[in-house]
Amino acid sequence: MVEINYRVHVTPDRAFVKISSKASYLNCEPLRKFFEEQTKAGQKRYIIDFKECTSMDSTFLGILVSVALKIRSKQNGGSMVLLNLMGRNLETVCNLGIHQITEVSSEQIKDIEHLDELAQNATQSSVGSNTVYQAHKALMNLNDKNLKVFSDVVSYLEQKKEE
Repeated sequence: MVEINYRVHVTPDRAFVKISSKASYLNCEPLRKFFEEQTKAGQKRYIIDFKECTSMDSTFLGILVSVALKIRSKQNGGSMVLLNLMGRNLETVCNLGIHQITEVSSEQIKDIEHLDELAQNATQSSVGSNTVYQAHKALMNLNDKNLKVFSDVVSYLEQKKEE
């Protein structure tokens, strides 16, 4: 049985994402595609609930950063709200500076009645190497501290791309 890590609900003015369990490069391809499709369709407001998220990796976080920066740069700027971050997840978001380009909140969303599952395709739930590269590059470019942390990873991935 395939674990569903992401559930979504889309309205004309926002897209709500609920994350369950771990959010990582191993399972975030459906979410990356969802963000890409919604952003192309004009969605500018994302609300992401981390209440049931046990951990997240840098690839997942880099995807969030890429989306947040893209929607902020749109005309009539968009926004990304990160709900219910706790413990290590909150610490990681703050340490990487992601809280500076998103809104971190503990607001409770009450009007979400139906969440659709983002199905995990057994052969295509993990992201490809280009997505890993782009995600880490987005994190690296977010601030000087991240430049030091992720530059070796990005350099390594660039070398792998050339081979």
